Amino acid sequence: VVDDVSIRMQSGIYGLLGSNGAGKTTLMRMICTVMKPTEGSIYYENKDIFEMDEKYRDILGYLPQEFGFYPELTVTAYLKYISSLKGLKQDVVKRRIDELLELTGMQKDSFKKMKELSGGMKRRVGIAQSLLNNPKILVLDEPTAGLDPKGRDELFDEIIELKKKRDMTVILVSHSMEDVAKYVDRLLVMNKGELVLDGTPKEIFSKVEE
Repeated sequence: VVDDVSIRMQSGIYGLLGSNGAGKTTLMRMICTVMKPTEGSIYYENKDIFEMDEKYRDILGYLPQEFGFYPELTVTAYLKYISSLKGLKQDVVKRRIDELLELTGMQKDSFKKMKELSGGMKRRVGIAQSLLNNPKILVLDEPTAGLDPKGRDELFDEIIELKKKRDMTVILVSHSMEDVAKYVDRLLVMNKGELVLDGTPKEIFSKVEE
């Protein structure tokens, strides 16, 4: 599914692209330790992420394409629940949630139940939960699902501002180059399990045009 892929990532925003079946979701799941590779290794600062175990997950933020929630919980209650699962200290939870509600534009809807939210609003809450632990690695799988063009631009602007404020690696997983190309520092394009293109958006587009 993923064939001899070698990538070195630093601080920055990356777009991981490919059609369905290209291998991007499998690669992303391995980066997030949901799936262990049968061959090869994944390292963070020269340490195997599977050996790091909980220490690695402490610095990881992850938004899957579909994430679970209790429909009767309010947005604030849901974020408090995820904070407890992540082991965040109670004295920082309220401040952190307030910051993320503002960042994602969900302050006015924070007391709505999760089942009452639109698809786009649920994605915003999903992004907020992925940022609760101030991750150094942030993986967002199809983050713009359910968002209109205006909401998509606002979301990416927020991610870019967040990246400016802290040293982190952001991986945006998408099937659409159009969705992410103008927002990322580097594009990684997969096809049939292989990394077929790797470069800045300008470099990738010049190769495609050739």
